[in-house]
Amino acid sequence: MTQGDGMSFAEFSYPLLQAWDWWHMYTTYGVQLQVGGSDQYGNIIAGMDAIRYMSEYHPDMNSFPHKVGTEMTGPVGLTVPLLTTASGAKFGKSAGNAVWLNKDMTSSFELYGVCTAEKNTDVRVTDSVKFLLKSADADVERYLKLFTFLPTDRISAIMDEHASNPSRRQAQHLLAAEVLALVHGREEAEATAQQHRSMRRPSLQSLSQPKVDRDATLGSESASASFEGAAERVQLRSSQVRGCRMDHVLQNAGLVKSRGEGRRLVASGGVYVAIRPPDSQDIEFRAVPSPETTADEYLLDGSLLVVRMGKWKVKIIELVDH
Repeated sequence: MTQGDGMSFAEFSYPLLQAWDWWHMYTTYGVQLQVGGSDQYGNIIAGMDAIRYMSEYHPDMNSFPHKVGTEMTGPVGLTVPLLTTASGAKFGKSAGNAVWLNKDMTSSFELYGVCTAEKNTDVRVTDSVKFLLKSADADVERYLKLFTFLPTDRISAIMDEHASNPSRRQAQHLLAAEVLALVHGREEAEATAQQHRSMRRPSLQSLSQPKVDRDATLGSESASASFEGAAERVQLRSSQVRGCRMDHVLQNAGLVKSRGEGRRLVASGGVYVAIRPPDSQDIEFRAVPSPETTADEYLLDGSLLVVRMGKWKVKIIELVDH
C-alpha cells in the first residue's frame, strides 16, 4: 500500500473465498484445523472469523452440531515456516514448481529427480526448481532433516561423504530415495532409482526393449509410466530421418515446433544424440555440433536415433519403412 501498487480482484477476494471454503468444510465435515504456510496467516484468520460470525448471526445455516467458540470445537489455525531454497525462493503452485504426492500429478520419476516444470516449456524454470535429486548442495542437508526420518548422525555422515565428491550427489540420491520410499513405498523407490541410473548411462539393449519387457523389469505399472514419460518413443519414416538435418529431425519428432527453433537449440549446444563407443553396449550422449549435421551418422544399429534435450528430455526415434 505504501508503494501505491494495485491489487487484482482475484488477489483481493482470495481470503474471502478461502474463508468460506473453510466454513463449508467446518459445517459439512467438521474440519476444525487448517494448516498453512506463514504467508497464509491472514487467510486462515479470515476463515476463523467467518466461522464464528456465521455461528453467532446465522446459526440456522450451521449444520455442524457442536457449539462454535468452545476450546474443543472452535476453529483452530496453525502456520508453519515456508519451505524455501537457500536463495529465498519458495515452492508452490504460484511459483510454478509445485511437487505433488499424487502420481497422476507428479510421477515417481519426476518426484525423484525431475520437477514437472522442467518438462513444461510454458513454465519458466527458476533456481527454485531443485527437487529432489536436483536439490542444491546448500539445501540438501536441511531437506534431509525436514523430509526424512534418518538419524542426524547418518545425515552428518552422508554430508561429509558428499562434501568429498559433490559431483556424485550422494546426499541428493539419499534424499530422493527416502522421500519416495515414504510416499510410494521402498520397492518403487528402488525401481525409480534404477531408472535414473539407466537414464544417465543407458544401454542400447535397454532402449530397444519393447514396452511390455520394461514393465516386467520395473515391476510396477506406475514406475513404467514414469520411465515412458522420461524417454518417449516415436516412430518416423526413414525419409523423415535419413539424409535430414538435425533441426528437421527435431521438428519431425515433435521435439520443437519449428525448424528455426531446432536450429537455435542445436547452435546453443542444447541438443545431444546418443553414440555407442566401440565394443560397448552402453551409450553416451554428445552435443550435436551444428544444425547442418545429418542424422545418419548417429543411427544406432541403422534404425534407432536417441535424442536428448537438456539433461532429461529424451526421445527414442525408431525408423520404419512404411
